[in-house]
Amino acid sequence: MKDRQARNSASLLDALLAELADPDCDFDVLDETVEKLKAAWEPGLVPVLERLLTAAVDARNWYARHVLAMLLADVAGRGALPELLGAWCRDLGDDQDSLTAVIVDLSCEDPTAARRIVVPWLGDPDPGLRKTAVWLLGFVPLPGDAELLGPAVSDADEAVRSAAAGSLTGQGPAGVALLVRLLGDPAAGVRISALSSLGFARDPQSLAAIRRLAGDADPRVRAWVGIAMSRFPVSELADDAANIAVLRRLARDSDAYAREQAASHPLLSGR
Repeated sequence: MKDRQARNSASLLDALLAELADPDCDFDVLDETVEKLKAAWEPGLVPVLERLLTAAVDARNWYARHVLAMLLADVAGRGALPELLGAWCRDLGDDQDSLTAVIVDLSCEDPTAARRIVVPWLGDPDPGLRKTAVWLLGFVPLPGDAELLGPAVSDADEAVRSAAAGSLTGQGPAGVALLVRLLGDPAAGVRISALSSLGFARDPQSLAAIRRLAGDADPRVRAWVGIAMSRFPVSELADDAANIAVLRRLARDSDAYAREQAASHPLLSGR
C-alpha cells in the first residue's frame, strides 16, 4: 500500500513537472494535479520537491517557483522554511505576494526556528540572503534587534538598507537613532522607507530630522515628510512652530502630491 502511494505521488509529481513545462497547459488542469498530489503525498518525496524548487529558481522560472514552493509549504509546513526562504530571496520579477504571506505565517508560528535560520544570513556575502534576513526579523522581532540590524543600515546593497528601515520599527530609541541615520541615505527609496517607519514610531526626538527632508531634491521624499508627520499626534506637533512652518512650506511645494499631503494635515486643514 505504501509503495503504491509512493509510486502514485511520484507519478503525479512527474505529471506536474510536465504541465509546468507546457506553456499551453490550462491552469485548472495544473491546479487539479496539485490537489491530487497533496492528497496522495508521500513524505519521502520532500527532498525531491526541494531539489525541483531549487532547479526552478536557478532556471529563473518564477511560475514554477510559485507552484512548487506553495506545494512544499503545504506538504512540509514549518520544516520547509529554509528552502522557502532560499527560494524567496531570489528576485525573478514576480510579486511573490502569496509566498511572502505563507513564509510570514510559518515564521510567526515558530519565531525561534525562523530566527535560527536567518540570523546567520545577516553577514552572508549574498545580498539576497542578507535582505531576506533583515526583512524577516521585522516579523519575528526581539528586544535588542537594533544591534543586530545596525550593520544593515550601512550595507552596500540598497534593498538591504530599505529592509532595515522596515524592521527597525518598534526597536525603541536605538531603532529610531538608526532610522534617523537612514534619512541621509543616498537612495530616495531608503529615505522614504525610513520616513515611513519614523512616522509609525512617532518619536518626537526624530521630528527635527524629518523636517530637514522637506527640502529634499526628490518630490516623493518631500511628500513622505508630510505623510510621516501626519502620523504624529496633532497636539505634539502643535507645540513646535517649526512643524507648522514645514507643513506650510510643503503646501506650496512644486510637486502636487507633496502639496496634497501637507495641505491635508490637520494642522493646516483644521480637521
